[in-house]
Amino acid sequence: MLTNIQAKKKMTNSFINQWKFFYPNKLPISHYFRQYFSQFWFRIHSLPESKRYADTPAEYELLLNRHNQIIDDCFDSNASIFIVTGHYFSQSDNNKIYDPTLRLKYEFHPEKEINLTQANPEYYDDDEEDHFYRPYSINEIWKKNEHNDLLKKIANDEVRAFMISFEQNIIIAPYDGGIDLIIFNDAKRNELINKYQDWLSPRADGL
Repeated sequence: MLTNIQAKKKMTNSFINQWKFFYPNKLPISHYFRQYFSQFWFRIHSLPESKRYADTPAEYELLLNRHNQIIDDCFDSNASIFIVTGHYFSQSDNNKIYDPTLRLKYEFHPEKEINLTQANPEYYDDDEEDHFYRPYSINEIWKKNEHNDLLKKIANDEVRAFMISFEQNIIIAPYDGGIDLIIFNDAKRNELINKYQDWLSPRADGL
């Protein structure tokens, strides 16, 4: 049983409390990250010639190798990270239960729901009911190749999730096609961009 001090420390170190401390007034939803952190962002593609989806075992192997290699360079093995997924719902289906463990093996902690209508009123101004997003988080240790099921499901567009190290101030947001990386340390970001330049998009906007 947790003591009051331990419980307070655990609460302070929770995902949502740290997120609010490090990134105030930002939503913990990965498709906003490029907009929020554009000067610290870059993207790598999962497969050669910017192919979006793997079709063969060899392509899946290459995809997972790429993802594990660059994530390991970002976090280092045995780094403490949070894995964060989430669930969208509207006011009318507020009572519907969503269980991320049905798709992912992690025992996620449900965070407090976020009212997206209040956070982005200009986007939802024509809707008659409020829309919400509930993050689910878990504190994990990053180890190469131990999160392949997650990475593969994201690559297949079956789930959406991102990884974050508050200690290193790094956000890793895989998607179906590549990974968006938010690296606030300029030297580290430039080092990674130079090392993985063959995996970058040829487009001027980096997409």
